Amino acid sequence: MSEPRRLTSRRLFWALTGAVLLWTLFTAGQGWDPLGLLVVTAATLAGAWWTPLWLRPVRWHALPGFGLYFVDRSVRGGVDVAWRALQPTMPLQPQWRVRPLRLPAGGPRSLLVSVISLMPGTLCAELVDDELVVHALAQGLDGELDELERRIARLYALE
Repeated sequence: MSEPRRLTSRRLFWALTGAVLLWTLFTAGQGWDPLGLLVVTAATLAGAWWTPLWLRPVRWHALPGFGLYFVDRSVRGGVDVAWRALQPTMPLQPQWRVRPLRLPAGGPRSLLVSVISLMPGTLCAELVDDELVVHALAQGLDGELDELERRIARLYALE
């Protein structure tokens, strides 16, 4: 059974703040005509209504380290995929992995799926219950996923 949705002033405030910041960013501060106000109002109401009532807390001091890890793995993965694709023998070893997940549902699991799909050479194909189906272009995926799960657990104070 899901919890009832409520539009509280706090939820509206944070949704409005996010909508105004994103709209200002996307329009370079030039989109404050009636259409812009309508979009921001609709985004505020939708954001306040559909965001979860409770978000798992994040260790903010762990965020820079996680960001650096993500950039490092993205660059290394991109170079590796480019190197493999440009070799005459194309040493690609595509594989599918079905992996049980240790992270809880919600933010940590969503972050894991998003980060895996953003890293070069990997793709989350399916998430069913507590299992994740991942496609990768090279071997050694299990160690990388273990490390990524560990870092996300640290970010969400789960370890």
